[in-house]
Amino acid sequence: MISIWLWPAAFAIGLILGLFGAGGGMVTVPALMFLADMDVKTAVATSLWFVAFVSLTAAIHQRFWQELRPRLLITFAVSGMIGGALGSRIGLLLPAFVQVAMLALLTFYVAWWTSRVRLTERVSVFRFIPAAVTGLVIGILTGALGVGGGFLLVPALIYLGINRFQLAVSHSLVLIFLNAIVAAISYLPSLKIDAPLTAGIAGLAAVGSIGGGLLLKRLPGDSLKKGFAVLLVLLGALMIWEAWRMQAG
Repeated sequence: MISIWLWPAAFAIGLILGLFGAGGGMVTVPALMFLADMDVKTAVATSLWFVAFVSLTAAIHQRFWQELRPRLLITFAVSGMIGGALGSRIGLLLPAFVQVAMLALLTFYVAWWTSRVRLTERVSVFRFIPAAVTGLVIGILTGALGVGGGFLLVPALIYLGINRFQLAVSHSLVLIFLNAIVAAISYLPSLKIDAPLTAGIAGLAAVGSIGGGLLLKRLPGDSLKKGFAVLLVLLGALMIWEAWRMQAG
C-alpha cells in the first residue's frame, strides 16, 4: 500500500536535488521501499526514472547551457553512460540484501562527505583519465544502486577545473540525467515500472527541485550540509536495519 507520506517526500527529494545537485537517489530508493512498498530492485529502477526527470528539470531551471565546460561534460557523460549500462546489469545480479546494505554504507559515506568536504581545491588543466575513470565509477553506482552520484560528481568537477559550486551543481545535474536515463532504459526488459506513480512523484519532485535551485542562492551552505548529513545518517540506519531483516528472514 502506498503511504500518503510518499507525496511530501517526493517534493522534499526534489528540493534536496536542486540544492545540492546530489542526494536525490539516496533518498528516493528508501522512500520507494518504505512508502510505496516496493522491493529494492524495482525501487532502484523506478528511482532512476525519477532522478533523471528531476535532474533534467533542475538543470534547465538553472540554465546549465549559459556556461559550459565541454571537455569535462563530454568525458564524464560518455564514461558515465557506459557505467550506467554496466551498473544496471550488476544491480540485477546482486542479492537484494546486499544491494540494500551497499546503499546504506554509501549513504553513511555521503553523510560523512557532506559534513566534512571543503570544495576549494581545484586544478586548471583538464585531465582526461581521472575524468573518464570517475565518470565510469559514478555511472556504475548509478545503475547498480539507483543513485545519481552527484555527491561524487560535484567535488570531482570542481577539482578538475570548475571554479564555482553553483556551476558544478548545474553540470552535475546534466550528468545525473544522462547516467540515470541510460541505466533506467537498461532495466526495462527485466523489471516492470509503475509509470503513473513514477510520473506523479517525479512531477512533485520537479517542483521541489525548482524551489531548491532558488534556495541554493539564498541559504547558508554550512547549515544545509549539516542538515542533509543528519538526514542521510537516519536513512542509512533504516537501510541497515532493512538489510538485516531481509537477511534474517
